[in-house]
Amino acid sequence: IAEIAPGRPDITGLRWIIREGGSGTREVLEDLARREGISLADLQIFLVLPSNEAVRQAVEAGAGATIISELVVGHAVAEGSLRAVPIELPKRDFAMITHRDRQASLAQMALKAHLAAEMNGSG
Repeated sequence: IAEIAPGRPDITGLRWIIREGGSGTREVLEDLARREGISLADLQIFLVLPSNEAVRQAVEAGAGATIISELVVGHAVAEGSLRAVPIELPKRDFAMITHRDRQASLAQMALKAHLAAEMNGSG
């Protein structure tokens, strides 16, 4: 018997739109399934798509649910075209790497400044 906390979706009852194998967001869903005591095969996988943008568009069109970065869907959630359902997920670490012998472009410097601001909570 599986017990689901009030307000928390039963992940086996959802139709899932997921990324391809090897994707970080797919790994997060696989981890969530394991924590629920099930496998990915127990989920209703409706579509497997190659990009976050394709996943977002499919979910916006009503094709199913997904787990995706807030950075990808923040605007759509703010507009109301998507609804976020809070699920406790593990944090993931990222590293920014650059070539040691090449000067950073303006775009790279802007990205680095943006990421630093986000990490410090001022972004």
